[in-house]
Formats: sequence, C-alpha cells, structure tokens
Amino acid sequence: MLIAHITDTHFLEDTTKLADQFETGAAFERLIDSLRNQPVTPDLILFSGDLGERATNAEYAAIAAGLRPLGIAVRAVPGNHDKRAPMLEELPDMVAATKDGHLCILETGFDLRIIGLDTIVEGHPHGALCPQRLAWLDATLSGLSDQPVLMFMHHPPIKTGLRAMDDISLIEGGPELAEILLRHAKVQAILCGHMHRAIQGVFAGVPVRVAPSASHQIAFDLRTDQPYRLVNEPGQYMMHVWNRENGLISHTVPVTNAN
Repeated sequence: MLIAHITDTHFLEDTTKLADQFETGAAFERLIDSLRNQPVTPDLILFSGDLGERATNAEYAAIAAGLRPLGIAVRAVPGNHDKRAPMLEELPDMVAATKDGHLCILETGFDLRIIGLDTIVEGHPHGALCPQRLAWLDATLSGLSDQPVLMFMHHPPIKTGLRAMDDISLIEGGPELAEILLRHAKVQAILCGHMHRAIQGVFAGVPVRVAPSASHQIAFDLRTDQPYRLVNEPGQYMMHVWNRENGLISHTVPVTNAN
C-alpha cells in the first residue's frame, strides 16, 4: 500500500501571500502536479490538517477541486487553522464527524486500517484530546481486534525540541493517549503535521512521522528562547509504503514534478 501524506498547505484561494511571503495557492498547485506525476499512483492521500489558512468555504472548495480529479481517495483531519463546519460542508467525502461533532474518521477499505484523530481546539493554536475523543479512539481500536492500524492527526504527541512549536502542540490528553496505545498494540505509526519540518520520534512505543509543509517550513532552531520563524524552504510531503512484512517505510518527497 502506498500512502501520500500531505499537510499544512495553508491554502489561500486569492492572490494574497501568507505572511507577505508565501504563495500558498501556487504551492498547492505544484503539490497537485507532483502527486499527479508520481510514477506509482498512491492508494490513499492522508491530509493531516491546516488545509486552509482562513478556513473559508471557498478555500475548502478549491482544495477539493484540486484533489478530486486525481482519482485518489483522500481522508483529512483538521489543523489549528481549520474549522470543522466548512470542512464538513465542502469535503464530505474526505472527513467524518463523531456524535460529539469532532472530525475523527475510520477508514476500513484497505488491509491497513486508517484512523484520523481530531486534535484541534477551534480558535487556539494548541492541540488537545478531550475525554470524548479519547473514548471514541479507545472504542474504535477495540473494535478492530488485531488488525493493523495507521493513525494520523495534526498536533504531534512528542516533544521535538522546537520549543515555540512544542508549546502549541498536543498539550492536553497525551498521557491518556499513551495509555490507550499501550493497551492496543496494533498501531503501526502516527502521522502528524503542524511542525512544518520532517521529524521522526516515538510515542508510547509507536513510531511518529511528522511531515513537512507542502508550502513552506519553520526554521530549525533549538534555542529555547526564540519564537518560531517561517522560512522559504521548499515544500515537501511524505510517501509511506506499507506491507505486513516490512511495516511502514517513509520517504520525504520535494514538491516538484516527478519524472
């Protein structure tokens, strides 16, 4: 199974430049071209949040118009720049809502089961997992017996060393998430976004893969007294190859036309 993992496009549907520097609309077009020209077509695209910058219906409609013609199934979770209601309205084939209104999703159409976990606190940059979302995850994992699972969510549950970003990552529900994962030894990996860098780690014994932004990155700076800085490093995404023999193998790919 081949999975394209994209994140943090911060799409703007007009000609506005994000932070007066980054043409995220053009970056999204380059991403679509790169995915379209991959020599092996992915079986699935996972979009781990911050799809849009302003979270408008127009942004999500334009994102859908770019992704749907690829003919590849897309599953998405929100990031801290997203809003649930317009995502549900414009991307009904890519998201799902729990009875509590969180955009969590279970995809069972592949040998590898996919769980998307909503970590956002609307209107705030940090992530959290409330009792309702944790209960949904626990029950969903319980229902999958011993089937292998891949999880994806926006905010990483690990500390990366990028202090300013770690302070607005998953700051609530982490210990409870770890307990759930330790009870259900079937999760192959957790895919995340938010950090605008390619980062790897381990959480509760589960590999964590943080994909870089498909548009622009955050500076690699381990000083603890510095704010994060957006930098004009190339857009990238990840391609994950999974099979039962080798598990999950992850590659970082630049947003360019594949030859």
